[in-house]
Amino acid sequence: MWLLRVNLLLITLLSVGLTLSNAQQASPNIVFISPEQIKDIGEQVTLNCSIANVKNYIVGWQKSNRDRTKESNIISLGVQLAVTEDRFRLNFTKENNAANYVLEIHDIVNTDAGLYECQIQVNSTSKITKTVELQVRHPPMLVENQHTNKLTKAEGEDAQLVCRAEGYPRPSITWRREYNAILPIGGQTYTGNELRLNGLRRDDRGLYHCTADNGVGRTDTKTITLEVEFAPVIRVPRPKVAQAIDYDIDVECVVQAFPAPAIAWYRDGKQIHNGGSYSIQQIGSQDEVTTSVVKIHSVASEHYGDYVCKATNKVGQAEARLNLFEQNVPNINYSGLKWTNGGVSTRKVVLGHMLIVLITLLLATLL
Repeated sequence: MWLLRVNLLLITLLSVGLTLSNAQQASPNIVFISPEQIKDIGEQVTLNCSIANVKNYIVGWQKSNRDRTKESNIISLGVQLAVTEDRFRLNFTKENNAANYVLEIHDIVNTDAGLYECQIQVNSTSKITKTVELQVRHPPMLVENQHTNKLTKAEGEDAQLVCRAEGYPRPSITWRREYNAILPIGGQTYTGNELRLNGLRRDDRGLYHCTADNGVGRTDTKTITLEVEFAPVIRVPRPKVAQAIDYDIDVECVVQAFPAPAIAWYRDGKQIHNGGSYSIQQIGSQDEVTTSVVKIHSVASEHYGDYVCKATNKVGQAEARLNLFEQNVPNINYSGLKWTNGGVSTRKVVLGHMLIVLITLLLATLL
């Protein structure tokens, strides 16, 4: 009987010894970490990490951005802060084999937002971690990208206008055209980070505004210029022009194109240049419109006939034809002055004759 009691005592002592040994060899564990924190700028936050079986293991706080796409920053190591900013404080308490590592951040700023990771370095190749996210409410801020402020496409191609914003809560993006014009996809507004435009037309070119809003502070707006390249289109205001001999006359064509076209004039298959009887002027205006004017000085018989206006750019070319023909009565709306050797203007002579006729008719009526 006494032998049985001795065996039972030995088994009990062995069991207690194994339990104590296992307790001493138990791995450290993070038993609590603060839940997600949402704060306003200027507030403070407390992040708590509780460790069991801490022993002599090193515990630290590390911060990374929400997407973990940038390099992480060490905030603390053991009981020492690794940052020198006065806004950060570390409180450490230990009781028996448990410890609390409390990180305080005062006067919160935008850049404090991110993932805060409590780490226990177990050995050279492994660690135990738990993470708490700190969200900071702040107004939206559009992410600038110089390559997206201006977009050039050819007519018929597709375009994708992109705006992305940072902020918390997550901002929404709204698109508008200048002067609230109708969007190519219909309606005056569109909500989304990307505005897709299919089968561009020349009328789709212009300024597009994207606005980010999250209900915190002011909105943020960026403008994207969409340029649509298209071949020249020519309009001739006066396809037929009449003028008398010895009077000046203007012939013109109106060209719409992007990029700006090269414009040339031809008469009987030969290009017309500045000088002699011709003066050529290009007048630019809005909406990629150029008016090309050829002034013909002292019209002579060889000037009558067809004139061709030809416009060319990288997308294509176009041409239009107009006709200059002779008439006996001067076209004074488009004529210049022709001075003779005697210093008397032919135009003035004609006007003088017309004035005499009118006076004669008026006197005849009164008598």
